[in-house]
Amino acid sequence: MKTLKQILGVCLTFLVASSTFAGNKEEGISLYDQMKYAEALSYFLKADAVKDPWVQNRLGNMYISGRGVEADAKAAFDWYTKASKQNYADAVSNLGRMYDEGLYVNRDYKMAVKLHEKAIKMGSTYAMVNLAFMYQRGAGVDKDLEKARYWYTEADVKGDLDGTCQLGLMYRDGTAGTQDYSKAKELFDQGIQGNNACSYGGLALLYYDGQGVQKNIKRSFELDLRGAELGSYAAQFNVARAYDFGIGVKKDLKQAFYWYKIAAENGSPAAMDRMADVYLLGRLGQEKDIAKGKMWQERAKKTRYELREEAPSAANEFVRRLLQE
Repeated sequence: MKTLKQILGVCLTFLVASSTFAGNKEEGISLYDQMKYAEALSYFLKADAVKDPWVQNRLGNMYISGRGVEADAKAAFDWYTKASKQNYADAVSNLGRMYDEGLYVNRDYKMAVKLHEKAIKMGSTYAMVNLAFMYQRGAGVDKDLEKARYWYTEADVKGDLDGTCQLGLMYRDGTAGTQDYSKAKELFDQGIQGNNACSYGGLALLYYDGQGVQKNIKRSFELDLRGAELGSYAAQFNVARAYDFGIGVKKDLKQAFYWYKIAAENGSPAAMDRMADVYLLGRLGQEKDIAKGKMWQERAKKTRYELREEAPSAANEFVRRLLQE
């Protein structure tokens, strides 16, 4: 699944109202893309920038994921609501995601569907992907893989690379009607051309399993590394595991700790579990620190509760296979 935490890095087109505003907003975006979230926050919160609905939506993303701030579902809901009142379609769909996952508000699938459909009418391809996922799961609607494929395809046609990636995963898994690794690879390659993190993870799986391509563990790692650099916490965790166990890359415990820490800070519950073990047991070159270990345990527990029943993403499936070896 693509959870709310996994799709926060989607690139959006935006208009700039003034040179001062452009500087604050663009500086914030630049820092965010460098994973300097706390610094980015300071620019997004400047009086002129914070009035912009794109910025308000991004602030909601930061509060829901705990990037640069302590995770706060209520604050996220408030920022999404502000952006929605300015008719920012993606924020409307983000409210739908909160109702879908029961974050801050009571879980309400019907409201989630209603908000996604409203956002689609407003032109949001992001909402198409979210609605497709509800049909794929059968959450609030009858499970309907044909409708899921329809909405992923609509998003893909309109240039949404997360839709492109999800469509690729359906072809890879055979849930698009026919299992077609060549078609999956074509779609992942398309996503990669636009630097889509999900697509890097999807293609990494093909190379790891040798599906439609020559099996190549090293290439699989390289693809996950790029997804990690683009901000995917699932890919960041995969890279950490690869360094931890020397899979597709030379074992490097320092790099393993580095990527586990980033993945955990970006919202990966699996990485939080590993960080807890690191501090409780004194692993990866770190000294034992029971307080830190328990802190990460609690964060993992809280994050899993907030995510509820998260279906595995492409990258998470890769991790599962690594753990079985």
